[in-house]
Amino acid sequence: MFTDLNKDLEEIKERQWKKRKYEEHLTRAKNYLQEEKRKAETLKSQLMKEKKDVDKLERVSLSNIFYTIIGKKLEKLDKEQQEVLAAELKYEEALETMKEVEEEIAVLSSQLESVRHADRDYQLLLIEKEKLIHDEASIWSDQLYELSDKQADLKASLKEYQEAIVAGNSTSLALSTALTSLDKARNWSTWDMIGGGMISTAIKHGHIDDAKNYVHQAQTRLRLFQEELKDVINHDHIDLQFSGMLTFADYFFDGLIVDWVVHGKITDSIKQVESTKATVDRLLRQLLEQQNKREIELKQIEIERKQILETAK
Repeated sequence: MFTDLNKDLEEIKERQWKKRKYEEHLTRAKNYLQEEKRKAETLKSQLMKEKKDVDKLERVSLSNIFYTIIGKKLEKLDKEQQEVLAAELKYEEALETMKEVEEEIAVLSSQLESVRHADRDYQLLLIEKEKLIHDEASIWSDQLYELSDKQADLKASLKEYQEAIVAGNSTSLALSTALTSLDKARNWSTWDMIGGGMISTAIKHGHIDDAKNYVHQAQTRLRLFQEELKDVINHDHIDLQFSGMLTFADYFFDGLIVDWVVHGKITDSIKQVESTKATVDRLLRQLLEQQNKREIELKQIEIERKQILETAK
């Protein structure tokens, strides 16, 4: 009976944790989707004022944009034109993000349905607990149940940390991949400047197109990483400082256009990605440190529970 109730407690606590998680993620995902829709409409209006055919911008290529810049001559490209080029990139980014978030909402809604009775089940378990505690033949006591409850909470908390760490590692990897493509483009840019010709220019732009796709992946993973960080903060009440993750791609595209137009290089854009990656890696170190502390707490509780059980025999 002890083993069964303890197992039920852990399973129900995990379902409660998932229920809270899915509810919070679903609310934030719906809000984020509305923000992206508003942003896409704003960008669409801006582009239509410039007589852009926005229906053809769903797969805009950075290579095409940079060839446009070259065709207009860098020195004649004013700030307003730079903003339009950046808007093209942001518009496509918003469209891709909206599609992904809509898919996430569908998945979250299904996941939430699978755990919607978790709170009710926990209340039923509390009733069973009270019966066992007042049963003289039972080894259960308030102290033992309290320790088991803490143990179940810690196990659920450790799963939060693990999911956040996995999301953080995935984000760091995506940023590293984007940096690799940008670094290749920078190297080809140097070769281009000393007379590499059309072939080196095409290769350079190909690497930048790759980087654009990787930046989108990084932005998506940054958003998911932020969701996991919020779960940890809300449920474990620790201090994790992060900001600007959801605007990473916008700032990157703005910086990339300015870099190219003003300097003809992408050094500052690389620094921006490096800075974002440094933030992610710092948060990962904090998560691992806190995870280790929770694991130590869990081991201590297991020792205390074992001592009570041995004494009760």
